Amino acid sequence: MRAGLVIMLPLFWKGITCQFSYGFSINVPRSVSVQEGLCVTIPCKFTAAYRNKFSDSFGYWRLDPPNSNYIVATNDQSSDVRKTNFILTGNPDTGDCSLTITDAREEDAGIYFFRFKENEKNGVKYSFNNAKTTITVIDFTEEPVISDPGTVMAGINKTLTCTPPGNCSATSLVIQWRKSNVAGIWENSSTVTFTPSLYDLQENITCEMTNSNGMTTQKTILLDVCCPPAIIITWEINGKIINKPASIEVDEGSSVTLICSLQSNLPLNVTWMDGKNDVLQHGIGTELELRLENMTMNHTGTYTCSALTKHVINFTSINVTVQYPPRNMKITIKSTKGRERTANQQVIIDQTEILTFVCKVDGNPAVSVVWVKGEVDTEIPKTSNSELSAMINVTSSKPDVYRCLAWNALGLKEQRIHVVFKQDNPETTAAPRSGNKISYWNVAIGFICGIGLTILILLLYKLITRKKKNKKMINMTAEESSASTEPPTEDIYMNVSCPEEKAEEATDNMQLDSSGVTLDEDNLHYSAVAFTAKSSKVPSSYPETEYAEVKVK
Repeated sequence: MRAGLVIMLPLFWKGITCQFSYGFSINVPRSVSVQEGLCVTIPCKFTAAYRNKFSDSFGYWRLDPPNSNYIVATNDQSSDVRKTNFILTGNPDTGDCSLTITDAREEDAGIYFFRFKENEKNGVKYSFNNAKTTITVIDFTEEPVISDPGTVMAGINKTLTCTPPGNCSATSLVIQWRKSNVAGIWENSSTVTFTPSLYDLQENITCEMTNSNGMTTQKTILLDVCCPPAIIITWEINGKIINKPASIEVDEGSSVTLICSLQSNLPLNVTWMDGKNDVLQHGIGTELELRLENMTMNHTGTYTCSALTKHVINFTSINVTVQYPPRNMKITIKSTKGRERTANQQVIIDQTEILTFVCKVDGNPAVSVVWVKGEVDTEIPKTSNSELSAMINVTSSKPDVYRCLAWNALGLKEQRIHVVFKQDNPETTAAPRSGNKISYWNVAIGFICGIGLTILILLLYKLITRKKKNKKMINMTAEESSASTEPPTEDIYMNVSCPEEKAEEATDNMQLDSSGVTLDEDNLHYSAVAFTAKSSKVPSSYPETEYAEVKVK
């Protein structure tokens, strides 16, 4: 050993730190073990002439004698290197002399030291042959490293990587994959890509490494496959279970049970929600039922079953439609005069406007709507065209009834409107009866005319009777006492006209009979009066009884 050399041997990664005179020192492990076929990195730091910064310097790792010129690793491209799996990974310009060994083999075992040489200008060089490192190659026993599989999702591709321990390149190792539910070798490479399924849950995946001497080591992991689980929705009505269609239709008032089933061998959080994302039912397991009782049109909508796992949520939806007969019928009236209003049972229309009746209605299945005029039942048209509204125009032709009919497979709804016409005198406006030709007003006028005619006949009767009485009293003194028992009979017919409301119409229809009485050919009322005269058989001091017969035709 050179005079003045100071050797320090503290334990450092099973290595030594050597400090020499003149400012030279090195810090390197004393011994290193590496498994056959694997790799190892030997850390190394040095100083030269009290410096650890250099320029254009070279480093050399050499095998200890008998041949000290046996170079195994260097950054000097002009030097002959004996081992390709020894690499000077450190940079001598920064005082780094680290050495990496890959694919370690038995012949790599030995004692090695580091030598430094700066550029020719400075002329600094030094061999640290008193600080040597012993490399030992041992049997291959360390397990390989499998990349973290993370969350393994069913149906989503997954890639796994198997590397030697130490994360170094080991080209001499043979890597194979095995899977517990696959016979033989699964894959021959350092990586494997596959699509997991529920059948892979709790299955083993093994990475196996073999070195050039046939030594084998392996690492096994357990697959925890998370899924979104497959969800199947069925529904039960009247004791019958039906597989999920795109949507279901149920009648109003009925009840239905929606069944959410999960294809999973683990219990999950299951939830039923409506279209507003309100939770209707919640449970833990692989099946959850939702019971909908006494269904109304408000139950129509989308119902969603969701399954929540630790990492993912899956869901499936079903559309439910509630069928009901026509309802909520609404009739609006639009006028040519610009008015719009809701219809009542009776509508008044004048001669200067046209009304449009619009009938709207709800219903499911689709509703057909028509307008029918009149009271007579009309056969419902058999049409495939379904509308939710219909309209009809109404003019002032004559009073009538208009009916809106709406129907579907579940029922029929009807609403009626009576149309009457506006009169000049509002007090005389009344709803006419269909088919009558004489109004109540004409009946009243005829009744008054009849009373007047009766009074007139009575007055004429009294006048004629009085004239006959006077004439009879004069003739009785000249006639014989034994007068005939069969008195003459005289029939009198009188036609009385009833004045009409319009004067010009009355003038055109007026005629005179032979007695000078005004006649109305359209409204003739007949009245007949018959008188019977008998011979007086009682004293003239007693009044004589007279008879009259009045007939009104």
